[in-house]
This record gives sequence, C-alpha cells and structure tokens, in this order.
Amino acid sequence: MPPTFRTDLVCSREEQQGVVFYRIDDPKTQTSFRLYEIEYLIAKKLDGARPLPEVIAAVKKDFNFDITEADLQRFVNQLDSMGFLIGGRGDAAGAALPEPDTKIMARGKKPDDGLEILDLAAPKAEGGDADKAELDRLLRSAFLHVKQGYIVHARDYFLAAKELKPHDERLQKIVNHLEIIGDASGPAEVEYLWNQARTLFPEMAAEVGPGIDARSGDPGEELSQAGGMALTGSEDLRSRVIWTLVLLVVLVVGVGGLVWVIKAARIFEKAARVKVTTVRADRIPIFYPKPAVSVRPQQEGWLTAPSAGRVATVQVTAGARVEMGSVLMTLDLAPPIAKQLEDAKTNVKTANEALEKATLKLNQLLAEREVVESERSTAEDRLKELRPKSLLRQGGVSKRDLEKWKRVKVTANKKLTQLAKNERGPKAAKAKAEKQRDAAAGRLAALEKRIANKLLRAPYAGLVVAVKPSVGTTVAAGDQAILFRDPSAVVLSFEVATGAALQVGGETHVAVANGKPSRAKVAAVAPLADGAKVEIRVPDPSGGFLDIDPGKFRLVREFADPAFRVATTALVEDERGVHVVVAMQKRALEREVSILEQDAAAAVIRSSSSSLRDGDQIVIARLDDGDIKSIADGSFLEVEAE
Repeated sequence: MPPTFRTDLVCSREEQQGVVFYRIDDPKTQTSFRLYEIEYLIAKKLDGARPLPEVIAAVKKDFNFDITEADLQRFVNQLDSMGFLIGGRGDAAGAALPEPDTKIMARGKKPDDGLEILDLAAPKAEGGDADKAELDRLLRSAFLHVKQGYIVHARDYFLAAKELKPHDERLQKIVNHLEIIGDASGPAEVEYLWNQARTLFPEMAAEVGPGIDARSGDPGEELSQAGGMALTGSEDLRSRVIWTLVLLVVLVVGVGGLVWVIKAARIFEKAARVKVTTVRADRIPIFYPKPAVSVRPQQEGWLTAPSAGRVATVQVTAGARVEMGSVLMTLDLAPPIAKQLEDAKTNVKTANEALEKATLKLNQLLAEREVVESERSTAEDRLKELRPKSLLRQGGVSKRDLEKWKRVKVTANKKLTQLAKNERGPKAAKAKAEKQRDAAAGRLAALEKRIANKLLRAPYAGLVVAVKPSVGTTVAAGDQAILFRDPSAVVLSFEVATGAALQVGGETHVAVANGKPSRAKVAAVAPLADGAKVEIRVPDPSGGFLDIDPGKFRLVREFADPAFRVATTALVEDERGVHVVVAMQKRALEREVSILEQDAAAAVIRSSSSSLRDGDQIVIARLDDGDIKSIADGSFLEVEAE
C-alpha cells in the first residue's frame, strides 16, 4: 500500500542561522532526527491514500517544488529505514520498494544539540576528511542552485555550510550578500550572487560552472548527486523542453497544435498586474447568523408596600442607585415611635460627626509623624554613609557633617517622643466615638426591626427605575410602590439553528457593536420549531447595555484558529470550490480555502490543507483588467503592495 508518515511522531519547527529544520522525535525508539523544511513538507504528503505520482503532483501544486519519482523513491526508502513510515515498503500499485541503500543514508553534520539531520546526500568521506567532504557537498549544492536560479534553496545550503564552518570569512561574506538580496530572485540577483560566490570560491565555480553553463546533462541529477533533493525546474531547461515540444507539435498537428502549446505553456504570456496584501493568521470569532432578538435586565420587579397605611417619606427618586438594605419608603408611624426613630437617626448622625472630627485630628498628628520619621530615616542613612569614610579617612568627611546629622536624628527622636504623647488623647477620643457610633447604629437597627412592616427596603444593590406613591398618599399592603432593577448584568435572547453546543451553565462569548467578545453564561435553552431559543447572561459593569439595540449583540459560535480575515474581492469561486491566489516569487499559486463567515466587505477563511500561511501575500485586485478569476495557477505576476 502507499506509504504513510506516522502520525504519532512529535514534530517541532526549529531555525538555526536562517535554516529551517523540523525536529522529529520518535516516542517508540526514543530517538530524534531533523528534516529540512521541504523534506518535512513532502513527508507530510505521504498520507497512505496517494501513490507516489500523486504525491509528486501535490508537492508541485502546493509548494511549487519539483521532485523526480526516483528521488522521492529514495526519500521514502530513507524514511522507512528510520521507522518513520507505515506501509513504506510499497507504493500505490503494491510494488515493493527496494531496500534502503546504505550509501544514500548519509547523515548531515550534527548541530549543536547533537541531533542528526536526515539528508538525501551522497555519502560522507571517511575518517578526518568528513567535514571537508560535507562542506564541499553543501557548497556544490549551493552553486548548482544559484546557477538554476533557486536563490531561496541556495541560501539554505550556504547557511548550512556557514554553520559547519562558522569562522570562514568567505562564507560570512556570502551570507552578507544573501541578506542584501533578501527574497528577490530575478536574473539580476542570480547573476550578482553567482559572481560573488565564484569570486570567493573559484575552485568550486570551476567544478560546477561548465556543466551548468553548457546545460549538459540533467540538472536534477546533478543536484541529487551534490546533496539534497533534485530541483528540476530550471528556467533554461524548461525553455528548451517547451521549444522542443513546440517543434514536434508543429510538425505533427500544424499551426493549431502550436497555438495550443503556446497557451498551455504561457510562453508569451504577459505578467498580470495585481495588488496584494499580507494576511495574518489569527484566532477569529465566528458568530451565529442572527443577532440578539431582545435584551432585558437580569432582575427587575416592583417592590410592594409592606403594609397598609399612609406614605410618610419617599427617600429615593427614579435613577437613584442604592445599596442592599437601604430604606426606600416609610409609612406613617405612631407619634412616640416616630419620635424614637427620628431621635435614633439623629444620634447616629451626631455620633458619625464626632467620629469624623476625632479621626481628622488624629490623622493630622499621624501625617506629622510621617514627616518626622522621614527626617530621622534620612539622618540615619547619611550617618551610615559618612561614618565608614570618616574611619578610613576617605572623601574628606568633616566632623561638622557628622555632628549635623547626629543633631538632626536627635531632634527627630525628640519630636517623635512628643508626638507619641500628643496622639494619646485623639486615639482615645476616636475609640470612644467609634463605640458611641456603633451603639447608636445598633439602637437604630433594633428600632427599625420592630417597625419592619412600616419600612420598604432594597432587597439587593440596584437601580430605582420608577416610584409610584408620593408622600401623603394611602397604600394597601401589596400595592406596587417602587420599580427596582439589578443593573449588574443583562439577559440576551438569541434564536439559533441548533443549541447543541450551548448548555445551561456553560460558558460562551458575546460581542457588542463589533467589539472584542467577552465571556458570558448560558442561562436557559428552549427548543423552537426550527432551532432553539438561548438566553445568555452577560455582565454589565457600566449598566448601559439596556440602552443598546439588541441587533448590536452577536453570539460566538466558535473560534477559528488559525483563520484569516480577507477582503471579499480576494475570493475566487468556481466549479471546483473557493480559492485565493497567493503571489510567491512573482508567480501565482492557487490555495483552496473554506469560507467561515462573509459579509459585503470581508470574509473569514480557513485553509483546510494548511497551504495558506501567516505572512502570505494574496491577490485582492487585478489592475489591468480587474478580473482575478482570469489569473491561472503558475502564471507570472507584476506585484504592487497594498
């Protein structure tokens, strides 16, 4: 059966001096190896469902990377010998793979952490020449990739050589040139890098130059012999193959075949002028389609008169916020009881005033104490600093300085002693005032408890919405008196297609007016004919949610991670599905995506195959004819950043 890359392997991305590796940890054998990034991406395509030819096609489509079937076969053999594959001894046709060639199973130089890098390279030289052979192999691969125009891949080999021989000044200069070039890979950059590399390593240029300049042999075969996977996408080789095909088609089918080949190979195609933008992977909320249908307070209701009688006082107005237990309304009391209540309130008020006065006087003395303590602390610090200098005769410290700070300290100590005496009276007065206040408050509470049926209290901290009775009106027991509301939270009602993911008491998220989603609780779920009605309790610290239109509240269905927010103009829909066009090295690459959410201006998309990555540049507009759909996969682009 086709080979399958083991899913239980632990794979992690690493980078050293610009070279990207993937560390592969095998939990069964407790061994670790490294793959170059492209090797890891190809290994992930070995899913057990596709034969090797289909894997090659997928690699070409997703990564714009050419690999021959023979090279892929050798790579599969290597992975299988490492134990990284399931069913690695056969392809889709059931043919057994040849046994791994021990000559191919060479290892790259161990990095600093001792892990080995799996490399499809020629064998190293034996004995003490191993490092030199490896360096020559890396340089040969780098030179060949430069000649073929693959600067990005050449950079990996130059950086690997730099890691192998970090103090080589020539390699450092090459790395500096690569930093100047950056991601550009046009003919001018290729020529510049080749000239610099040939100047620094003339012997290597002489070795690989003639073979490449004359375009003799198969470049893919030369690269495979030099180490690393074969890259068979040479521009010159492609041109020769295309023109050979053109000649054959002309001879066989005439002008019609020539026209077809020109269109298929895009030989004379003009680069499309496009505008691109950089996408960023993010954790994006996906909302249910419908906003909230209603918003109501978490708790609201009429407080009723506790008994029959005439209203004596109404102590709140609409809009007032009160604490739990506060008296909102009182009914008429018998004159003796009313006098006792008034006296009790007066006593509490007087006691509070006395306490405030005693507290103020004591606080003034405490503030003075803080100033004096600061002076004493400063004096002590200065004395600690000056005494060692005086003993060691350093710094020219005079006796006058020492005496000055000693006097400051002595003065501060005297002030603190006097303040301690001065504070005794205010401290005692404050303690007495607190005791009297507590006693007065206790007598008032006891009296109010006796007349509880004449007092209307707030059952919780809340907001007075409306007041019905006025002073002097008569009410019966149970009559509505004050409309009272708990403003700390609101309850939102949503209608969703299914409430399976929402359980009472569970946590969810709600966004207000396109803001950041905040946590909320599911208060209730009730079935509807076409879905479910869900009530969500949302904290409302500002108390302003009741004044917001319910249509501004959105309920989060899920968080997509990673996902991308793109302009709707970037989406291309056809019979195959939906895709976006990625601009990479001035070529167009199609990336299949799925739409999670969309409006007139933007859409949230996800790449099921993970082929769309953070930092990719996607086409959002075509500047010459305005139709992105006309951009074919692999066509040339003239890029303009947004």
